[in-house]
Amino acid sequence: MKRKTATATALVGALSLLAVGTGCGKGGDAAADDPKQLTVLSQYLKATPGGKVFHDEVEAFSKKSGIKVKVIEAGEDLDESYETSLAADKEADVVFVNLYDKTLAWTKNNATVAVNDHIEDWGLKDKAEPQALKEWTNPDGKVMGFPFAGFSWPVWYNTALLDKAGVDGIPTTTDELLAAAKKLRAAGVQPMAVGGNDWSGQKLFLQISQSYVTKQAARKLDAEGGYCASADAMKGVELFTKLRDGGVFADKAQGFTFDAMQNQYYTGKAAIMSQGSWAFSEVPEKVRKSTKLAGLPLPDGAAFGKPTVFTGFTSTGFWISPNGEKKQDAVKRFVSHFYQPEVAGRFVADASIYPAVKLDAGHRRSDDPLLNSAVNDIAGTTTDAQLPDLHIPAAANTPLVQATSLAFGPDNDAKKICAALDRAYDGVE
Repeated sequence: MKRKTATATALVGALSLLAVGTGCGKGGDAAADDPKQLTVLSQYLKATPGGKVFHDEVEAFSKKSGIKVKVIEAGEDLDESYETSLAADKEADVVFVNLYDKTLAWTKNNATVAVNDHIEDWGLKDKAEPQALKEWTNPDGKVMGFPFAGFSWPVWYNTALLDKAGVDGIPTTTDELLAAAKKLRAAGVQPMAVGGNDWSGQKLFLQISQSYVTKQAARKLDAEGGYCASADAMKGVELFTKLRDGGVFADKAQGFTFDAMQNQYYTGKAAIMSQGSWAFSEVPEKVRKSTKLAGLPLPDGAAFGKPTVFTGFTSTGFWISPNGEKKQDAVKRFVSHFYQPEVAGRFVADASIYPAVKLDAGHRRSDDPLLNSAVNDIAGTTTDAQLPDLHIPAAANTPLVQATSLAFGPDNDAKKICAALDRAYDGVE
């Protein structure tokens, strides 16, 4: 099954109805022709470490270039804000957001501009990590934007809680994980915190369920479904139910969200969590000192040789809108500013952000031991699982979250779970 997409005309036409109902979209005066003014719609919030560095660098760029930059924060609702403003021809010139779900179709639908020529002509292609450029290139060969931030997504272990429960070392096999869960519960500690009711639980489920399949097979499952018909995928789903029923996941995980998961781990109520490098700067110091990063334990006969992690470069990048394409000189100078090693290095050092920009050892250095571990140590002890984000059709993403939430609930066996997973792809063309 192919991803369900619309033409650019259909996209703008449908969104125009929304724009009429809402008055106008976010973006304000972004349609103005002033070449000395840019509007940037940002996923980064100023109250966060990454957002603070971003705003600082925007101010520094403006002072140096004389180009006025208006930053509009949109957070989790950025994709809807942008699409609404696009329909009203008031979209921001530059969009700073991750590559995920709805944004995957933007360039194909002409909602944003392909940057193949720009990244070459502006001298930025060789400044980006090759894998980052690969991930930001769609199946039509269009580079969707300028990748900026990536991530390492390991499993976090609170070694103080493991020691308290008498767990001998970081589990590397699922049998060891089950044994550790039993000891942790006996010590009054929840084993693995997880947001079983949202995207974070979906990612953990998909990571576990691909334990016995090749990366190529995992990509096909992510894109098309077919879990019930795949013997190896079913082994992975059955492994998940074994871990669930063995008490690995925190109590009532099927009702937990990402925030609740973090709270359990950050307050020392849970000993294990699957979480990305973007959260390193938020960890309470007491928990940080006890946290060790590793991979997800594997069963006998797994398709991977080492515990798995997710690694990718889809966290955040710079997209050019149709309005921004009219201001190429200003946009070029803006994006080029953030691709400078000293600027990209600030995000590493001050905000613990995994870089998609090529940096030397000096600019990849951070005082955060967790980030340093993710950047320098994890690769030697783990292997990359297949990240599903670039392959799941947008129309299937929410139904898949619902299906994996069901999987975290007790008494749902592998057959019921695989059926729910496959139903998520109904209607995806």
